[in-house]
Amino acid sequence: MARLSKVMEIMSAEQVDSIIIKNPITISYVTGFTGDSSLLYIDKLKGVLITDGRYSEQAKNEIKIFEVREYSDSIWKTVAELAKNSKMVGFDGNFFSYTDIVVLQKFLSDATLKSLNFDNIRMIKDKKELGFLLDAARIADNAFTLILNDIRPGCTERSLAGKLEYYMRAEGSEKLSFDTIVASGERSALPHSMPTDRVIENGDFITFDFGAVCHGYHSDITRTVVLGVANSWHKEMYTVVEEAQRLGMKSARTGMKGKDLDAIVRDYIFRRGYGKYFIHGLGHGVGLEIHEMPTISRHGETELLAGMVFTIEPGIYIPGKGGVRIEDTIVLTEEGAYALSGIKKQIIEIF
Repeated sequence: MARLSKVMEIMSAEQVDSIIIKNPITISYVTGFTGDSSLLYIDKLKGVLITDGRYSEQAKNEIKIFEVREYSDSIWKTVAELAKNSKMVGFDGNFFSYTDIVVLQKFLSDATLKSLNFDNIRMIKDKKELGFLLDAARIADNAFTLILNDIRPGCTERSLAGKLEYYMRAEGSEKLSFDTIVASGERSALPHSMPTDRVIENGDFITFDFGAVCHGYHSDITRTVVLGVANSWHKEMYTVVEEAQRLGMKSARTGMKGKDLDAIVRDYIFRRGYGKYFIHGLGHGVGLEIHEMPTISRHGETELLAGMVFTIEPGIYIPGKGGVRIEDTIVLTEEGAYALSGIKKQIIEIF
């Protein structure tokens, strides 16, 4: 009911009579339904999930407080019938195509359609959500612990990515949070490099960015290791990123904005002489989507509040040489922040 209340608050604030939601993630958050190709209709008196025969039984099993209605002709005609007495109809415009809007307006010719944004309703996680997020992080942690035993000269980025993904599935992950990143040697300077057949050699940095999914909730972790003995530049670069990440964890407080936290960490990396090599935002929200609100970057205007879950992931990337990124998904509380992952952050040398 708390999640429905968030939608009702938007309905009241935006002065709409009813709401039509298309985004499957928002529908899942509000109702518990995990299918797609459906619409959720909500007004002041009722809530109805409209779906087709593929999902009607699934929806009835997953949904507790909403009616499930199966359409046979047109999903837009069915939802328009529910909204026929509404003068102002809100909809999640980021997920409606132009054709969707034209068809809906045709059926609701006397109503005004108003595009709304529901991105913010998932920012504060409840106890149940935090449990799923912790389980997703533990699955990823266990998989990473296993992959460390497989790293040796002669293996490839692609083979390590495949094994890490296997371990996450074997540990219970429903799917991958995103395409696994394994980048080695000079390629570790590419923040979002996909695995290749590059053969890993002694002296390489190897960056792993990966995540598991539990009950729809994602984990997002990055660790960078060294194959062989870390040399002086390995240690210096790694130490700066490790200290920056620790500073971000320590500095995260309720009441600050995402851009304030980004600035603290970015300024530290700049003062250490690597400012131009930190080329992305400090973090992003994590939950039912791998990237959601709040934004932790130079553009992060959202006030950070207790119960928000987001990443802190500073990195240094020197073209032609290599890069380091350390990332944890953290939970913000009134007392500060704590990481969901338990993997060590100190430099790991693989022998």
